[in-house]
Amino acid sequence: MRYSLVLCATILLGGCSAPAGPGFHAGEAYLVNSQRTQFYSIGPAQVSGPDFALYHGQRLTMIDYAYGYSHVSVEATGQIGYVPTEDLAPAPPAPHPSPSPSSGATAHRRNGNDGRAPTAAEQSKIPLPEFPESEPPPGSPPFRY
Repeated sequence: MRYSLVLCATILLGGCSAPAGPGFHAGEAYLVNSQRTQFYSIGPAQVSGPDFALYHGQRLTMIDYAYGYSHVSVEATGQIGYVPTEDLAPAPPAPHPSPSPSSGATAHRRNGNDGRAPTAAEQSKIPLPEFPESEPPPGSPPFRY
């Protein structure tokens, strides 16, 4: 009786823990929270030591959140490797770019097409590029199909 009560309590309390594990935070943006952290391309136990350092504020994309070292991708370079999890913090959402006077829509209006794509008739009037005729270099074999 007592054993089944302990087993039932363990199952219920185990279900209340926060979900975690491989891929739980995958795709989420993170920032380096410490002044400097080491980046390992193979893992923290690699013989050559860290590959390079990441500095405060650098953005990373989480691949696998784990205790100790997390598998990440550096947003600026796309390099994939491992960094200490304690040196990471969730990143705030990236700011959305605001439209500026020199945006594409304004440029289209200046060109006279009101921001719309050219029609098929307009595209057919665009001349094809002309390439100069060239002869093969002397001594080259003749062209064969």
